[in-house]
Amino acid sequence: MSYSYDHILIVGLGKSGQATARFLLSRADVLGLKSLTLVDSADSKELTAFYTELESLNTGGVELTAHFGYEELPPRSGAARADGGALELYDLCVMTPGLAPHTALSKAAVRHSREVISEIELAYRLAPEGVIWVAITGTNGKTTTTELVRAVLSADSNSSRAVYSVGNIGTPALELLDILRSGDILVAEVSSFQAARLSSFRPAVAALLNLSSDHLDWHKDIASYAQDKCALFARSGLGDLVLAPTEEQMHLDARDVIGQALDAAATRGAEVQTLQPHPEYLPISPQQLAIQGRHNLTNACFATAIARYFAVPESDIAEGLKSFSPQPHRMQELGRYNQVLYVNDSKATNADSAMQALSGYQGLELILILGGKEKSASCADVQACLGPEYADLAKMALDRAASVLLFGHAAPRLKACFDLQAGASTAQIPVLCFESLREATCYAYQHARPQQVVLLSPANASFDEFDNFEQRGLEFARYLKELAGQVGS
Repeated sequence: MSYSYDHILIVGLGKSGQATARFLLSRADVLGLKSLTLVDSADSKELTAFYTELESLNTGGVELTAHFGYEELPPRSGAARADGGALELYDLCVMTPGLAPHTALSKAAVRHSREVISEIELAYRLAPEGVIWVAITGTNGKTTTTELVRAVLSADSNSSRAVYSVGNIGTPALELLDILRSGDILVAEVSSFQAARLSSFRPAVAALLNLSSDHLDWHKDIASYAQDKCALFARSGLGDLVLAPTEEQMHLDARDVIGQALDAAATRGAEVQTLQPHPEYLPISPQQLAIQGRHNLTNACFATAIARYFAVPESDIAEGLKSFSPQPHRMQELGRYNQVLYVNDSKATNADSAMQALSGYQGLELILILGGKEKSASCADVQACLGPEYADLAKMALDRAASVLLFGHAAPRLKACFDLQAGASTAQIPVLCFESLREATCYAYQHARPQQVVLLSPANASFDEFDNFEQRGLEFARYLKELAGQVGS
């Protein structure tokens, strides 16, 4: 199917927005593009430099306009609404995933555009014929599973197809369209933000790993969050595979929404599998996996199911699982200092992901480091404000850890949550508060005993001290090197 768009709007110029702008200018003739408008609420030297770059790429005479530092959307000139109204419409708006629907800029983009989509949707529409899509979503484990699927599919000794990981994982799919061939596979990590703006996307395989409470500052409630996740298989049909978690891996308020979406996919002819993680499902023992923990057993089972859909030989699946190396900040082993293993799981920004991390390293004592910036609003009732999942995390940590170190903005409320649960726990362990991650790391380094594991799995956002979870993980690693006297070595 061919697509043409006269006037396109891009809202948000992060990595995917910039990739979209470059791609559209490179395909201006094919798409019939006449004007490209760029809008971002930020205004920086980097954005100005990017616009200068676009001007040099604009060899097709496209009318190029940029509005930086705008919270509202300037109208487009030269078009009129069919009913004679004054509203001027863009043919297409490609929206940044991070812009919530309730923001003024997002609402304005919807009003001023005939259609609003995500970069993933645009890439799907414009990809070469025969390219195969695999889509991975869930509250936790998306990136690891996406990379794990890419690894096991790439291990297929019977296939010459190329396999790429794209989407929320960091590589915009549009950047790869020029090199793709029929039969190549794109394994896309799709966030709920991206899924909310899909309209024709139909992957050969759609996998929902889990769903717990998260991103409720973007989605109005759990049901809406689940509905957006289910957009991945809203068009799945005959020949497609849909993988779903067990009910225990779904938030109670999401189960009806997910169940209805799965039933609809099955009615359309899709093969729907509920995946029960079990060691016997894998072609190797869990101990042979390069990644440990109950959640990574689940991730490996999903990757194995997808590889079997593509008829990858069992021996190749086994090799892919054994040789896989996860991305940084996801149960990343930083090394041993004084016979203590330090693990960076800074990507764990909610309670559920931290609980999954606590299931790892069975047989070893853990020192758990929690904290950061709370995602919830301020309220008087600690348990109601944090949510029941944090009470569950506190119970699990009190039973599993040797000590818990709380840091940052979230520390006082987390401490109150732990105090509420302490009475119900048979274990009495130290739960200590620190102003910063540096202080908590220093305490852990000074007090950890040989054969213990120090696990940073914060269960909170990073924005009280750091720009993002990556910086938090890098600083944790740097603190350790400083303490060990290894900086610069």
